Amino acid sequence: MFFIFSKILVILVEPLALPYLLLAMAMILRWRRRWWWMKACIGAALLLPLLYGFLPLSTAPLRYLEDRHDVPALTGPPVDGVIVLGGHTAWGDISESRNQPQQNGAADRLTKGLMLHRMNPGSTLLFSGFDGRLTPAGWSEAKTVRRLTAELGVAGDDIIYESTSRNTYENAVNSLAVAVPQPGSRWLLVTSAAHMPRAMGSFAAAGWDSITPYPVDFQTGTAPTFTFNLAVGTSSVRIWLKEYLGMAAYWLTGRSSILFP
Repeated sequence: MFFIFSKILVILVEPLALPYLLLAMAMILRWRRRWWWMKACIGAALLLPLLYGFLPLSTAPLRYLEDRHDVPALTGPPVDGVIVLGGHTAWGDISESRNQPQQNGAADRLTKGLMLHRMNPGSTLLFSGFDGRLTPAGWSEAKTVRRLTAELGVAGDDIIYESTSRNTYENAVNSLAVAVPQPGSRWLLVTSAAHMPRAMGSFAAAGWDSITPYPVDFQTGTAPTFTFNLAVGTSSVRIWLKEYLGMAAYWLTGRSSILFP
């Protein structure tokens, strides 16, 4: 039930859908003769899309998320394993119909995961994820990644595929069951920088110890950009709105150990 609710919530908070929701609310308020509130909703519906385009107004919350965890220097104890979270493959039905594994804008998760695995000989590389859609179709994330690693000529002796997870908390719980990390072992967690806080909270709640975040797929720079870009702004709002609401929902339901990891 939580999985279904989370997917419905993502649709309702889609930045491009919010102006339409405000207009629908304005119609209801007109029927109730709440004229001031009706005008306020109409004004917000017209103004909101323009506000998305003003950078860094729309990107500041995203940059704050991405700055929560630094990229580690990887000095000290050797790395025993690397966990790469799903979400970097494109729709499975497209991969299946084209008979070619497709990736999306978060492909850094795969490439950096392979890099870290190569830098740490003998480490275990764990790909975690099945499909995050309500109605999966085509290749699963695990099948897509298997094809990608095979086509790239990556030896599969030290690679594990956790192929049942549908969300971040399931990634944490199921990866723990598959990897069975030994006490004192050191594992790296690879996912998009904006997604890392929620992921770290979930892995802590699932019982992972001594896991080191390795954020990738940054969408913002280290300094704010002052310009107007509607596409970039809308995309940024879409990412951080989902993550902030996700962290709150995970914390309230016990799927994260802390509200803002």
